[in-house]
Amino acid sequence: MPREEIPMRDRILDLLSAAEADGWVTGEKLAADLGLTRAALSKHIAAMREEGDILESAPGHGYRLICPADPWAGHDVQKSLHTRILGQDRWIWLKDGAAINQTAVLEAMEEAPEGVVVVARHQDEGMDSEDFCWRNLPGTLTFAVILRIDWPADRLAEFTLLVQEACTAAVLDFDGPELECRKPNDLYLGDRKVGSIHIQSMFHNDIMRWAVIGVGLNVNTPADAFPGPLAETASSLYAQTGRGFSIPGILRSLLEELERRIG
Repeated sequence: MPREEIPMRDRILDLLSAAEADGWVTGEKLAADLGLTRAALSKHIAAMREEGDILESAPGHGYRLICPADPWAGHDVQKSLHTRILGQDRWIWLKDGAAINQTAVLEAMEEAPEGVVVVARHQDEGMDSEDFCWRNLPGTLTFAVILRIDWPADRLAEFTLLVQEACTAAVLDFDGPELECRKPNDLYLGDRKVGSIHIQSMFHNDIMRWAVIGVGLNVNTPADAFPGPLAETASSLYAQTGRGFSIPGILRSLLEELERRIG
């Protein structure tokens, strides 16, 4: 494709992706390589952020790509996924304003097989562990998976802990920081909340018939993306470490760790 026919967003992403080890490219160099004025470059960067591209900027450094918008699809995760059941049957991808847990619960009630995964790229609203509304922000991993296992009702708290441990192990698999599992179902890094787990289940004679495990994990969310009071209490792996992480990679590892623990 001739240079002038390549969308400007793709040209910017290509230049940032090819950056040196630290990932930074000065605005002056970007503008020169693209044949743009600095003002025009700023407008393109703003438009990319609105589309969901996560770009960091800093005086004296320029721009750095953390995570492109919608960088993953079902086959990205399924490729090299080492599970027997989870993620091997069907994936449901929701884009705008869809509640993943509600979708997964309806699937479970309709006898969907174990292992079905529901992923939301842009979930507008959900519920945290205290039943307050929260918004899914750029760079988050938000998904639910259906399990069908015989698990007694009196061990539900233990079940939640196993899911928390699977999340922690998945992050460690990518040389990330060790998360703290806090009751009832949250994940912390230092004094900042970075994730939460929501489990819905159906029991018969005190034995679990099915469970829907919903996970929300702030992976590459920039610190300045947290609105209002969340800016004081929430964070992400990237905001706390300065490193970007593979969202599909963490999801793949999380499914493997979860299946390993729950069997």
